[in-house]
Amino acid sequence: MDITLTTGQIANCWNDFEKITTADLKQNSKDFYNIPVSVIVKRKSNKQPVDHLSIENIAMSRDGREIWFECYVNDEQMVAKEPKVKEHLDNAEEKYINLSGKLNEKINKN
Repeated sequence: MDITLTTGQIANCWNDFEKITTADLKQNSKDFYNIPVSVIVKRKSNKQPVDHLSIENIAMSRDGREIWFECYVNDEQMVAKEPKVKEHLDNAEEKYINLSGKLNEKINKN
C-alpha cells in the first residue's frame, strides 16, 4: 500500500481547519462539524482531478491497524461509457480479495 496519512495527521488538520473556520472565517465552531467531507481522486501524473466521491462510511480493520473511508464509484455508468473498464474493475476486485485474504491469514497467525 502507498504511504497514507495517519489518524494523528488527520486530527491535526481537523484542528487547524476548525481554527481557520472560527477565527479567520468568523463562523460558529458547531458549524464546522456540519461541513461535508468528500474525496477528490486525482491522477498521479498531472494531479488533475478525475472524480469527486462522497464518503459513504468509515470503517476500521479488525486488528485496529487501519481505518477506511468507503466511497462508491458508479461502476455501471463507467462500464456503459467504456466496456473495457469492467475487466479492469473485476481484476482489481480479485486482487483486493486475494490480498485481503492473505492479510487476514497473517493476522490470525499472530
